[in-house]
Amino acid sequence: MVVKRRAEFLIVEHAVLEVGDNVTIQDYSFFQLTMPEPKVFIGDNTVIGRRNIVTAKNLIRIGSDVLIGSDVQITDHSHGTKRDTLMRLQRADIGFVEIGDDVWIGVGAKILMNVTIGKGAVIGANSVVISDIPEYAIAVGSPAKVVKYRT
Repeated sequence: MVVKRRAEFLIVEHAVLEVGDNVTIQDYSFFQLTMPEPKVFIGDNTVIGRRNIVTAKNLIRIGSDVLIGSDVQITDHSHGTKRDTLMRLQRADIGFVEIGDDVWIGVGAKILMNVTIGKGAVIGANSVVISDIPEYAIAVGSPAKVVKYRT
């Protein structure tokens, strides 16, 4: 694994961060693995661009041969929104993120909880992924929608 300058890792005691061969994490990226027992798996030959933020409370799985542009955020949880609890006291809703092999995620994209991005998919710049993206699909927008498939 190659970690460029000033990448940061905040990892709790029972967390798992498993990184494959030939992975590069670019400058100023931030990984936060917090309670209860987060697991992050990154496959072989994956490049994570500059200033990425990866926050896990449960499970984030990034496949092999994945290219993630700069300023991407990936999270497996979200702030709670219960009406009868003050916002500052809300507990997180916890889920997962699964990113298949050979995926390209464009600059500034946001990958939110409870989504699977299929093998070979492309996520356009600044897209917000809130639902599953099929294999080899090209998805863009906020929320991300499939516009065509790789040929």
